[in-house]
Amino acid sequence: MRHPKFVGTTPATKEIQMFHRRIPGSHAQLLIVGATMEVLYVGILSLSNLKENVETFILLALAQGALYLCAVYIAERVPPRRLYLVLVFAAAVIFRLTLFPLPPSLSDDLYRYQWDAKAQNAGYNPYLARPDDKGLEFLRDGGSPTVSGPEYSTLYGPVMEEVFWISFALLPSGMAMKLLFLLLDLGVVLVLFRLLPILGISPMRAVIYAWSPLIIIEFAASGHNDPLPILALALSLLWHKKGKGKLSLAALSVSALSKIYAGFLIPLFLLRNSWRLFWIPAALTAVAFLPYGEGWKGLFAILSRYANIWKNNESLFRLLRWITANDSQAGKLYLILVTAVVLYCLVRKLSPERGSYLILGAILLFSPNVFPWYVSWIVPLLVIYPNPAWLLFTVTVFLSYHVLIPYHTLGLWREDGFFTFLEYAPFYGWLIATFGGRMLPRWILDFVVSVFPRPAGPVEH
Repeated sequence: MRHPKFVGTTPATKEIQMFHRRIPGSHAQLLIVGATMEVLYVGILSLSNLKENVETFILLALAQGALYLCAVYIAERVPPRRLYLVLVFAAAVIFRLTLFPLPPSLSDDLYRYQWDAKAQNAGYNPYLARPDDKGLEFLRDGGSPTVSGPEYSTLYGPVMEEVFWISFALLPSGMAMKLLFLLLDLGVVLVLFRLLPILGISPMRAVIYAWSPLIIIEFAASGHNDPLPILALALSLLWHKKGKGKLSLAALSVSALSKIYAGFLIPLFLLRNSWRLFWIPAALTAVAFLPYGEGWKGLFAILSRYANIWKNNESLFRLLRWITANDSQAGKLYLILVTAVVLYCLVRKLSPERGSYLILGAILLFSPNVFPWYVSWIVPLLVIYPNPAWLLFTVTVFLSYHVLIPYHTLGLWREDGFFTFLEYAPFYGWLIATFGGRMLPRWILDFVVSVFPRPAGPVEH
């Protein structure tokens, strides 16, 4: 049974409650699942170059995902004792350390981080310089793979660029930068341990993030930089719940100045605190961009062309393109839809955690790019709202790596509709089945009742 402190307060879905009745949970079962997951992580480690062995990697990742979903449902039944929380965290550390030695073969983003850092260290502005610029060949390491987007300036926020710069200045090594993001990733787990009890949720629910194969593979193996803005977002939620509005907005601003996603959440937090605190994100933005002069123009220029430059693993963006028949117009419609979701959250005065869940979900569903590590942003919010469809998607998204099969052999970035269907069909099917009835407008239900009225009961005499 759940710890008495959290009975009746956890916002678990009906689907999870169903599993509560069917799956007996215990700390011993969780330990067994965790040990089995570690065996699979050792198997992934043995592949060494995941791109060259992407077919085997996808199979192992999907198997890992099945074990992870079992762990999530079992953890719901484990009481939040200190020993069990230590078990969750220790396993999270072991999983990450197991994959840490892997080179970032699934993505070359880490090499772009290093190039941006080298450029800054040499006195160049990453918002103006590009890796393929003539005269900057000396910044390229002959032993490193090609960096991502060499023909474009950086699209990372100024806080992220400053972290690249400082990290490189202290330890000019890709593994050192990777270690930094791994430590920030573990910091998210610790913040969730503190946040969940405040929300009336068992801290054991943190296993959703701590043991997520998506989080572990993308951060520990590939070294993606998302732990920095995700940690800042988690801290903003924690400090908001503690009544520290200024700290909350400062942390959220750091998240937005690292990657733009959190920028859509700022109005929500301002509404819940005070619009007069707008000076905090404004001041931090000015300070963060100070070393880069007018570099912000370069950042906004490339972000405005984002949908035209990169497209990968899109789902509902295909619908937007069909409606507009133009990638540029589809990108504008995408921003309009996300803005509409933000306004909906403001009008309904949703809590920051609920609004963040809906806004980030909309960003991912309609995005022209859904690389697996982008989905990591929704995972800390699934700890609060453990929707089964989204949990499943954090596993099936590994199927999107099928593009590496022709890319590795033929040099062609080509998506296969069959794999895309396998990735998204279970997710949307479960999502529609879960929320379809709730999304029906009330007037439709009233219309049905008026057309097909209930038969009158027997007349009493």
